[in-house]
Amino acid sequence: MSEGGEYEYRLRGRGKHGLPKLRNYRDFRLLWTGSAMSVMAERCSGMAFTLLVLWHTGSESAAGLVGFAGLLPALLVQLPAGVMVDRLNRRRVMMTCVVVRMVAVATVAVSLLGDSVRVWHIAAVAFIQSSMTVFYQLSERAMVRGVVPPQQLGAAMATNEARSRGVNFIGHPASGAMFGLSAWIPFMSSVGLYLLSLITLIRLRGEKHPPARQGGKRRKMRADIAAGLRWVWDRAYFRTALLIIAGSNMVFQGLILTVAVVVREDGGAAGTIGLIMACGGMGGLLGALIGGWLNKRLAMRQIMILAHTFWALVMPAAVFFRQPVALGVLFFITSHIGAAVTVSGMSYQVRITPNNMQGRVGSVVMLLVSGASSLGALGTGYLLEAVGSRQTLMVVSGVMVVLAVVAAVVFTRKGAVLEDRQDSEPPVQPEPVAVADGSTADPLTTLELRRIDG
Repeated sequence: MSEGGEYEYRLRGRGKHGLPKLRNYRDFRLLWTGSAMSVMAERCSGMAFTLLVLWHTGSESAAGLVGFAGLLPALLVQLPAGVMVDRLNRRRVMMTCVVVRMVAVATVAVSLLGDSVRVWHIAAVAFIQSSMTVFYQLSERAMVRGVVPPQQLGAAMATNEARSRGVNFIGHPASGAMFGLSAWIPFMSSVGLYLLSLITLIRLRGEKHPPARQGGKRRKMRADIAAGLRWVWDRAYFRTALLIIAGSNMVFQGLILTVAVVVREDGGAAGTIGLIMACGGMGGLLGALIGGWLNKRLAMRQIMILAHTFWALVMPAAVFFRQPVALGVLFFITSHIGAAVTVSGMSYQVRITPNNMQGRVGSVVMLLVSGASSLGALGTGYLLEAVGSRQTLMVVSGVMVVLAVVAAVVFTRKGAVLEDRQDSEPPVQPEPVAVADGSTADPLTTLELRRIDG
């Protein structure tokens, strides 16, 4: 075998020359660990904000205000954050976000030591933490491609998704348990976790310079935002998949709210809803673990068709089976599939997006997802009041059937395979990636990077 052939054979991860496992990549290991602690810190304090306001004021409207403040940045900050992530050194952005969140949460712990709880203060900290989280998540996702080889991007995204699902599964219960011991414990725990995350990120080498930009003069933020929106809109295959995913997110937000109403109508306890959501969390964790495996074997269009078909088949069961066990199984299945779709979508987006647009494209994706979730919750609330829980379940199931039909029609049409392959081609000049020993590998050619689907 020639030297070039042996190099390509090794890079494709076959035989004894296969690539190292993800844990052998120092920068990815540090990025994963630091982000895990950061996510856990946010989960501990995020739920405690609501509990703190409810227990100290007894006002549901005040708790709702704090919750709204925590969700608002997902809609307001996404697009500007995407621009800044593409302009700045992403590692430094992540470190700054950790420091700001750590200081903000620490002010809550200090106020509790003085037995002083003000709603405006809690709402402001919730807003600041969520805003910094938007910047952090966009930066982290953009950095993944720079610390692992392209062939392992899907596995890296699956590992990150499993991390997030696992933290969600244990973070909220842990926050509630710590709050039960003392109100300041979850906040001080968050401060400690943020500090550990910062130390980990300081050790991270990864990306040393801001993404390369064309031209000497920096454009206005509005122009950069428009460029990100235009990039997404000009790719019909990606745009269609993104809109369908946004639609399914809207349906699932409606399903979550409706199931909570069903449990209450049937005389179930509030803890029952938590157990049902925990089933969904476990399903999502397992789905994320197989997401990388699935992503290697199926194209995104195939995953989209299968996922929405399965969802359309299982969701109507909620109309006829209202028992908590049945609903728990339903959430396990839907979340299991959903995690695999998330891994596929994230891998696809990071793979096809140029490095200097990772932040902006990621922000457009997250804005659509967040906006769809908000609309789903809002619309379902009005629908529940108008027609009741059973009819609402029928409506959301019907919408999922429509999405499944649209996915099947769009992604099996003539030319869909070609579009998938064209969109899967990486940037013309890929940047070096860190290898297991901390050095950098030579950029792969387009032929070596191309994923052959279908």
